[in-house]
Amino acid sequence: MEQFNNIYTNRSLNSVIEKQVINLLSKKIGSVSAIQSDFKQIRKAVWLASILAESKNEQHLKKVQDLAILLFLNNPNNIEILKVVYILFSRIGNLTATYHLKKLVNISEGQNLFLEDIILTQELVTKRVENSILVNKKPYLLTDFQKNLFEKINQEKYISISAPTSSGKSFILKKYIEDELKKNDKYCVFYIVPSRALINQVSEELRIDIPNISIKNAFIENEIIEENRLIYVITPERAVKMINSENALTLPNLIFIDEIQNVENEDGRGNLFEYVYEELTKGSNNTKIITAGPFISNSDKIFKELFDKESKVVNTDLSPVFQLKTIIKLESDFISLTLFANNKLFYELSKVIKIDKIEKTFDSNIGIGLSEIISSLNNKNESNLIYASRGDYAEKWALRHSERIVVDNNLEDELQDLIKYIKTDIHPKYFLIQCLEKRIAFHHGTLSEFVRKEIETLFEQGIITTLFCTSTLLEGVNLPADNLFVVKPEKNRDELTDFEFGNLIGRAGRLKNSLFGTIYCISKQNNIQWAEEYYMASYTKEVRTSSSRALPEINEEDLIKSSLQIESSKVKNIITSLRNKALKNDGSLENFLNKHELSLQKKNKIIKSVTNSIEKVTIPYKIVKRNPTIDPLLQDKLYKKIIEDIESWVIHPNSNFNVPYRREKAETLEYRDNSFFWQLNSIIVRLNELFKITDEIWQKDNISISPTSICINTLNWIQGRSIGELIASRIKYYSEDERVNSEKRIDATNPEHVNKEIKTVIKINLKVITFSLLKYLKLLVDILDNVFNENQKEKYRLTLALPIQIELGTQEPIVILLISNGIPRTIALKLFDVFKKTNEYKNEIKVLDWLKTKNQINGLEPIYNKFLIKNNFLINNPTSK
Repeated sequence: MEQFNNIYTNRSLNSVIEKQVINLLSKKIGSVSAIQSDFKQIRKAVWLASILAESKNEQHLKKVQDLAILLFLNNPNNIEILKVVYILFSRIGNLTATYHLKKLVNISEGQNLFLEDIILTQELVTKRVENSILVNKKPYLLTDFQKNLFEKINQEKYISISAPTSSGKSFILKKYIEDELKKNDKYCVFYIVPSRALINQVSEELRIDIPNISIKNAFIENEIIEENRLIYVITPERAVKMINSENALTLPNLIFIDEIQNVENEDGRGNLFEYVYEELTKGSNNTKIITAGPFISNSDKIFKELFDKESKVVNTDLSPVFQLKTIIKLESDFISLTLFANNKLFYELSKVIKIDKIEKTFDSNIGIGLSEIISSLNNKNESNLIYASRGDYAEKWALRHSERIVVDNNLEDELQDLIKYIKTDIHPKYFLIQCLEKRIAFHHGTLSEFVRKEIETLFEQGIITTLFCTSTLLEGVNLPADNLFVVKPEKNRDELTDFEFGNLIGRAGRLKNSLFGTIYCISKQNNIQWAEEYYMASYTKEVRTSSSRALPEINEEDLIKSSLQIESSKVKNIITSLRNKALKNDGSLENFLNKHELSLQKKNKIIKSVTNSIEKVTIPYKIVKRNPTIDPLLQDKLYKKIIEDIESWVIHPNSNFNVPYRREKAETLEYRDNSFFWQLNSIIVRLNELFKITDEIWQKDNISISPTSICINTLNWIQGRSIGELIASRIKYYSEDERVNSEKRIDATNPEHVNKEIKTVIKINLKVITFSLLKYLKLLVDILDNVFNENQKEKYRLTLALPIQIELGTQEPIVILLISNGIPRTIALKLFDVFKKTNEYKNEIKVLDWLKTKNQINGLEPIYNKFLIKNNFLINNPTSK
């Protein structure tokens, strides 16, 4: 070990690496001078690295890998150097990287490039064979980490993975799933991801990699499932339905939970994740469970806490790509660069690039200054990610950058299709259009589902070259790039943790494209200390569940209060969870508290206070279990109100049902005689009185909205109106309607006003309708479903259907089916318009079977047909009928 440490710190080895870093930068920036390499020094460094490659320490192996990648990048045509690089890659177990050594003849084809050493040849061939697998008759060459992971997944039942984004863990998991689906006539996977954005990305990748397998994005109770082999890609919120269905819990052969570190989330989702994961273990004992996340030091302990099972740990902190880490300083009319390698700042390149008044420009307007920096550093075929701490920054910076770029008249069809879609189906004044015309885009949480997905696809393909994005990147969305620019290391107004920064910079570098990525940390007012500290930090952390964090902060008074009376969101969330466990009445509360380091006195106080707080609760636990994020005390209030008067909590069809009229008339009619809109409005108003929904929305999402506005937006949504129609309707209302006061009135010709309304509509749909309202309306329906007899269930089936209609944005069963099978709502609505005019619809042919007979759908925009073909919903064969 001492020998390895001595080599790791060897001046000669580190000097060669540093010189190679400078030479790599000189290839990117013409004004940087390369340093003449001394062959003897390189030879010595290679010799030292070949010894260091025998170490088990990943920091040592990383240094060997850095040297190998740098030698390759700086000498791509030197066969002797490439041979050395191959040997080093082989010895550290990164054979995947050898695909880039195109000048070398493939050893597996039988040609020997290492005739000078038979033993060496045998070593390299043996290693290549050892790191190869065969899946579905296709060979794959893996890194040591990937091979070890593939073996462990095949051997072990419970596995906890800690590995960075670029390590290839998802690739191995998908190959394992593909292998199992091939070998088994019946096989089911629950693939759980933390966000809806990841549902789209993972589902698309699976459909492309594993065709002819049913992939569903929502679980629908009592749906007749004919497929024996299927994959559910869902969020924990959608998994709640599954854990409360006896049928669903018997389904999975494999449960995979990605981004497991999200159990730390303190806004309520962390507690939900814990609850879902704990309940998932109540299914079949034969289910394999795998968790994964980056840079987690205690992945086995988290697994044990969540599932009460021991797991086999498979971990690495080693990324298979090299990262060129730099710090940009702005000096009057110049950019200076400081380089970071060997865990230190080692070289300053003063005044490398001249940009008139760049320091002043950047200080007065980051967007304009940033654009000038990107333009001066960017090479034509490179992709750029620019991290912004907020969504509005991402948009403003993207616009400023687009204003400096000339319109590209040779845009690919795919990009032209997206621009056309946005103009016709969202709004022609959407700022995103002028960005896309320059191959630029912004990416944040307030984009429509379909647009966000298309941007990700086009960026990955290199068609969009510059992307301004927010912390959505930290939530697992995989968008690797050649260059990453970081200005403010914050998420909203909070500083990024070392863990978050490490996860963020993991996006710099594409293993399949170039083996390296460049990170530019831009220091405002020349404060480079923050960047140096982040570069030197350890990105590994101990993950603690949100409940572990919140329990010590509970005080005795909070334990008897309703969640509405508690200010701290994490305290109200943990108390909701504790009451849920107490109502279960099977020792769950005691077992949960025993997992945490609390004094016996505190445990007993919590148990006594929580038990006393639920003393008068009468709501059946079956309902509480289905709604784990809502305080049982508040659930019980709604339950008692419904029991007193069921008829006032259901929707009644009548002669006024679809008639539009204003509040004045509605107030003259009995509840049951009002239109659908005014009945739904009444329900939302009363739910808001009980649960303070609008206050919650304001505090959590900074959206000011009334119950009636929620109702208007909800009705438009479930009636299947497109995003574009919703936006146009809102703009028309706020620019023309007489009821809008002058302070809120907008100018429909003003792009700033229009774009504000576009974001508002999307935000309301994402945050208000399909999240906050859905949560409480689902509770209402769960209560009704529990108290109804069979005749009432049939009579009030419209009321019972409201949650799925709100979640997916339609009342049409065929559209619900299409969306739950992974077709975006935008496309599903258009598809149904076409399908209902066909003979197959009249003859009750299933819509998915109808799609499988087509190579395109006449009447659909090209962008929709391309999505359907790419995701294997249509036949990818132009000769098919």
